[in-house]
Amino acid sequence: MARYLYERILSALLTMFFVTAIIYLILSLIQGSALTVMGGSGSEMSAAEYEAARRALGLDLPVWLRYAHWLRDVLRGDLGSSYRYGVPVGEVIAQRFGSSALLVGTAILFTLLLGLPVGVMAAYKPGSVWDRLSSFFALAGFSAPRFITCIACIYVFSFKLRLAPPMGMHNAGNASLLDLIHHLIMPSAIITFGAMGYMIKQTRGACLEVFQEDYLKTARAKGLSEVEVIFKHGLRTALAPILTQMMVQVPEIVGSAAIVEKIFGWPGIGSLMLDAIRNRDTPLIMGVTLVIASVVLVANILLDLAYGLLDPRVRYR
Repeated sequence: MARYLYERILSALLTMFFVTAIIYLILSLIQGSALTVMGGSGSEMSAAEYEAARRALGLDLPVWLRYAHWLRDVLRGDLGSSYRYGVPVGEVIAQRFGSSALLVGTAILFTLLLGLPVGVMAAYKPGSVWDRLSSFFALAGFSAPRFITCIACIYVFSFKLRLAPPMGMHNAGNASLLDLIHHLIMPSAIITFGAMGYMIKQTRGACLEVFQEDYLKTARAKGLSEVEVIFKHGLRTALAPILTQMMVQVPEIVGSAAIVEKIFGWPGIGSLMLDAIRNRDTPLIMGVTLVIASVVLVANILLDLAYGLLDPRVRYR
C-alpha cells in the first residue's frame, strides 16, 4: 500500500511538471504582450524603457530558464505576483477559490445524487419508456453547449419568469445564506445538467453488465428485496467504474464552470483564469493552472485508494 501510494504521488508530480512546462511554453509565445498590462504597450515606450520593462519581467531570459525560475519559486511557496492586480498570485486565488469550490462541489454532489439513481433505473428496465427518456436527457445534457444553455436559462428564468437572479453571488448589501443559495441554484443546475449526461450513460452501462451476474440471482433466491439486490449488491460493484468516469469528467466540469462563472459573473477561479488569459497575466495563469491540476490529481489518487473499499477484489501491491 505504501509503495503504491508513493508511486502514485511520484506519477502525479511528474504529470504536474509536464503540464506546467507545456502551459508555460505555450504562454511564452505570447509573453511579450504582458507589457500591456504593466502600464502601456511597447509602441508607447522608448527603446530603453521597453528593454528595461522586458528585463524587469524576465523576458530577456530563455524560456527554459524562466520556467526554471518559476518552478524554483513555486517550490519555495511563491507563485509570483499578478501583472494585472499587482499582488501575490496566492492572495488572488485564495479570494476566489472558495466560490469555485462551492459551485463545482454543489454540481458534483447533485450529479451523483441525481445521476446515479436515474442510471440505475434505466439499466434495471432497459428498453422501457424510462430508459428512453433518461437516454434522451443524457444526450441533451452532454451535447448542449454551456454558453447557449446559460443564455437560455437567464432569458427564461431571470428575465421572463423572474425566478432566479441573472448574475452575481449576492445581491448588493445582502450576504445571507438564503441569498447565496438563490444565486447558486441556476449556475450549479446548468453544470449539473451537463455532467449528469455522462453520469447517466456510464451508470447505465456499468449496471447493465453487473445486473446480469449470477451472484445477484443468488441474492434474490435468498429472499432479499429488490432494493437490496440492486443498490446494496449490484450498485456497489458497479460504483468503481462509475466513479472513475466521474473523475475523468472533473476537468470537463471545471471547464464548464469557467464558462458558467464568466456568464453569471460568479467570482470563482474559472472566470479569473479567463480574465488572466485575456490580460496575458502569466503568473496568474500558471498559479490557477497549478491549483486546478493539483485538485484533479489529488482527487484521482484518493479515488484509487477508495477502490479497495468499493471492490474487495482490488489489491494494492
